[in-house]
Order: sequence, then structure tokens, then C-alpha cells
Amino acid sequence: MEDERAALEHDIQRLKRSADDWVFFEEFLLDDDQRQKIKRARNTGPRPGGTNEQGRPDYGESAWGRMLRDEQLQDTASGAAILFRRRFRVPYAVFEAIVEKTKVWHEKNDTDCARRSRIPTALKVLGVLRILGRATCFDGIHELSGIAPSTMCSFFHKFTAWFAKDIYPEFVRLPTTPEELQEIEAAYKLLGLPGAVGSMDVVHIAWCMCPSYLANLSTGKEGFPSLAYNVICDHLGRALAVLPGAYGSYNDKTIVRFDDNVHAVRCDHLFTKFQYEVRTGPNPSDWVMLEGGYLIIDGGYLKWEATQAASRLYSTDDYVLWRMQMESVRKDIECYFGRLKARFRVLKTPISFKSKGNIDNMMFTCVALQNMLLEFDNASQRLTSWEVDAGFVGSADAGFVDGDEDEDEGRLWCRPTLRRSRKKKDRFIPQATDDFSDFGMSSIPIGVKLHIGEDDLRPDNEEKIRHDAKQRMLVEHFKHVHASGRVEWLRSAS
Repeated sequence: MEDERAALEHDIQRLKRSADDWVFFEEFLLDDDQRQKIKRARNTGPRPGGTNEQGRPDYGESAWGRMLRDEQLQDTASGAAILFRRRFRVPYAVFEAIVEKTKVWHEKNDTDCARRSRIPTALKVLGVLRILGRATCFDGIHELSGIAPSTMCSFFHKFTAWFAKDIYPEFVRLPTTPEELQEIEAAYKLLGLPGAVGSMDVVHIAWCMCPSYLANLSTGKEGFPSLAYNVICDHLGRALAVLPGAYGSYNDKTIVRFDDNVHAVRCDHLFTKFQYEVRTGPNPSDWVMLEGGYLIIDGGYLKWEATQAASRLYSTDDYVLWRMQMESVRKDIECYFGRLKARFRVLKTPISFKSKGNIDNMMFTCVALQNMLLEFDNASQRLTSWEVDAGFVGSADAGFVDGDEDEDEGRLWCRPTLRRSRKKKDRFIPQATDDFSDFGMSSIPIGVKLHIGEDDLRPDNEEKIRHDAKQRMLVEHFKHVHASGRVEWLRSAS
């Protein structure tokens, strides 16, 4: 037994000396060309898409590499461009813009750590879009691009973290000026709901790789572990804010207390001092000005003045009429969730990431991409839309002038009117009974973040009294505007 052990140790020492001799031979007795030939011979082997002289896949000859060389992708009306958007969820022009922004932070050197040429950034971005759009596994990206699953996994999480940090705040944010806020509210005013600045609800995303110690905390009414995201959108179908995911056992009333965006609507002076016209009678002179914008919600939230939901406990004719309109308009947020999950299937299937932070970054990336696509389609006139003339006080188009507007900025309110709608380049006059869901043009500028100070905090006492008082005024307003035939329905007929 001892003889066998001694023989084994002798063989090991001999192999070590042989390896050391070979390293010495390579470093000191061979020139650079000879060392490169030996290195290439070690790294060559069969890989998807063929191999090149550096022992890496020839990414340009992969399925996606050949596709990107198709010149028809530049023509948005070509079959190749239409197929590209169906497969990767974004138009080729948007894809190119994303790639250029990605190169700024990702391509720090021309080669990798082994001095080999980089994997094309365009192929990596295609992999991210395929994963988001079709919930493809990392190995499926390897089959189409030659990118190793480990490399794709690492880049995916780095990309979504960068997108959530730098791109998301640019395209997803609350309004920051009275003009921006008024443009959002103008659509709701035409629907008979003045003062509304968005719809809000919580969406649950299944989490199949939830750690066992979080399973109970993440399992709520759905019966399986999930993460809950509180989302605010406007009538355009544009996301205004998303709260980082809460564990699935938390209900809406708990989640909303931790949402800084809802806190801004409740406490920031931009929203609390926002004024709008409310009818109090059938005559043109019967109106008053209310203050404070609000979000349209369902019955699962708290009764705050800034969150209005229709109750099933009241059955008067006027209230039922207002409740039907509120429930119909609140479907904005439900339709938004449907479009988001239909476009990005990764949100429709159980998420297989263990880190909640990675899931949050992925959610923010999908929401930002959704807003980017809405902005692109509106700019390219791909959507049927209604243009709303806000008719600000003091403007020549509004037909009336408020003499105090220069002295009181709070009276920046409007009486919106519909102008015309357009689909591509054909213009026509819509009827009030037409159904147009893809409503409106992109109107919210991007890039500024709200900051709330201690002076903006409002107490919670008497909140229910203020909530009920505002709701009575809104019901009274809707009764009169509906009776006068001034309620429009801005949805699309597709």
C-alpha cells in the first residue's frame, strides 16, 4: 500500500515538473507567432455557427448575424421589418437606438480579457429582447446566436439593471409642471371625470424560484408565490409610475402606503393645488373650482381624497350612472396590464430568477420599453388617436380669458375640446359614439424626478370626510354633463 502511494506521488511530481517545463518552454523559447498557433490549436473545436481563427463562434454567420445584414430591415413596411418586430417586440429603428445607448456603457474595450474580439453587442441586445418577448431560456439564445448561456445570463441582468437605472426614469415618470398635468387631465374631463390624473392598480407576477424562507410572505390570494407591482397609467395607455415589487401576501392597502408616487399625488403642491371646473347645475354659469387631482382605483385601496373608487353600497340613479363611467374608465389600467403581458411573455410565465432585485429590473425594463413603443407608434402615426385641445385659460383658442391668470398660477385650468383624429395620413371627423382605445398623442415630457419635502406632508385625519365630499361633487358634475350630452368616449374600434 505504501509502495503504491509513493509511486502515485512520484507520478504527480513528474507531471508538475513537466507542466512547469512546458510553461517555461512557451514563455522563453517560443516567439509570439508560435505561441498564438499553439493557443489557436487549443481553443479550436466545433461550435454553433462555425469557428474562426481565434477559436470562438463566427457570430456573423449565426442565424441572427445573417438576419442583421438584411437591408430590408431599414424599410418599416417591408416583410423583414414586420417579422423583426413580431419576433423581438420592437421596431428595428428602436432596436438600433437601444444598441447605440448600450454600447456607451458596455463596450469599454475592443477585445475581451483574453484579447479576443468582442461578442457583437447587437446580438446580446437581441437576446435580451427575445427573452423578454417570448420567455426564451438562455440556452435558446445560444442556438440562434452562438452566445454561451452563462454570457447571456450575465449580460441580461447587467442590461436590465442599466435600463431600470438610466432609461426607465427617462420614459416613465409623473408630470412635473401644471401644463403636463393639465394635458393628462384633459382626456378625463371629456369622459366626465374632471380632476382625474390616472388609473392605479396592483398586478401580480408569479415567482416560481422564490426562496423557501420567503414562500409564506410571497404567497397571497393567488395561492402561489408572487411579487406585486403598484402601477399608475393615464388614458393614453402610458405608464406614469411603478412601485418596486412587494411580496405577494401584502394587500393593496398596505402596498399603497409605501408608494412614493401616490404620496406625491396626495401631498405634492403640484397635485394638491391643481384646479379644475366642476358643474353644480344645468346652467352654463353653474360651476365651481375644485382643488386636488386624484387617481381612479378599485375598492381595494384606502379611502383617501386623492384616490377615488366607486362604491357598490350606493344605489341612487345619479351615483349608479357615475359608477358605471368610473368602472369603465378604470379599465385603462387593466387593459394596460393585458397589453404589457401579451407583448412581454416573460411576465406572463412564472419567473425563474431567485433575486427580487433582478425581477424588479426586468419589470422596469418591460414598462419602459412599452412606453418607448407607444411614443414611437404615435410619432409614426401607426395608432388611431384623438387630439385633445386643452384650451388653457387665457389662450386665444379657448374663447375666454381669465383676468387673474397672471396673478394666480393655480387657475391654470381648461375646457378641453376634441379637434380631429387621424390614422396614418388620412384625416376625418369622428363621431361621439365611435370607440377609439389607442387614444391620444404622447404629451408628457421626460426626465425630471419629483422630490417631496417634509413641508408637503398632509395629516390623515378627516381624510374620509374629504374623500366623500369630493366624490359627491364629482357625482353631481357627471349628472349635469351627461344630461347635456357633453360626455365623450375615447376608445378605439379595432
